[in-house]
Amino acid sequence: MNGLTAREQAPAVSAGLTQEQTRLLFVGATMLAALVGSGISSYLALGPKSAFVLTPTLAASYVVYAAWTRDAFVARMIVFGLVVGFGELPADYFGVAVNKTLVYPPDEPLIWVSPAYMPLSWMVMMLQLGTVANWLTSMWGLLKTTGALAVLGGINIPLYEMLAHNAGWWHYQNTPMFLGVTPYYVILAEVLLSLALPLVVSQVAQARGFKLVALGVAQSVWLLLTGVFASWLVSR
Repeated sequence: MNGLTAREQAPAVSAGLTQEQTRLLFVGATMLAALVGSGISSYLALGPKSAFVLTPTLAASYVVYAAWTRDAFVARMIVFGLVVGFGELPADYFGVAVNKTLVYPPDEPLIWVSPAYMPLSWMVMMLQLGTVANWLTSMWGLLKTTGALAVLGGINIPLYEMLAHNAGWWHYQNTPMFLGVTPYYVILAEVLLSLALPLVVSQVAQARGFKLVALGVAQSVWLLLTGVFASWLVSR
């Protein structure tokens, strides 16, 4: 179902657990760690420095995990996520410089108009959501998983945006917002982005080389298009 070879699905080192079970436990633990770290940053209003610590730490943990367990799926999601992360920079540019709704703190290291940690942040998010999508698809099939992930994305993004806002990582302006924090167009864009992810991840699970990079580029283009469309629709 997930497209990995028998060797790539070999049992992990952990006693009594398959590689998929070990992966789910590890990714679940890192998702909890990310939530706790974001919550602390939000509560203490730590500013962008906390994002520059938390995000690379999470990204590095996945690289170490993939190398230690020889988990091909995680390795592929790292490559895919990095392509999406850098490919997302035009979408950030649209929010910052075109419709001028997204505002990052001044005087932080940037790549173009985005915080330097942002490509890693997207890599982390793609890997986490992709792992969940891959697991659910193996149980529910592609159609049900697509619906479930769209709902999850719509529910998750207001919480994440609230934490980021209170932490001082970024904020929005000049657009209708849910609870004064999360733009409605961002929620819609997240739902549309999540709709494509299960199908894309099912291809990433068996992709190599150029195809793997091409899937990341395609997801990046979809990300930009959904953001522009959602912004246009909400502003009408």
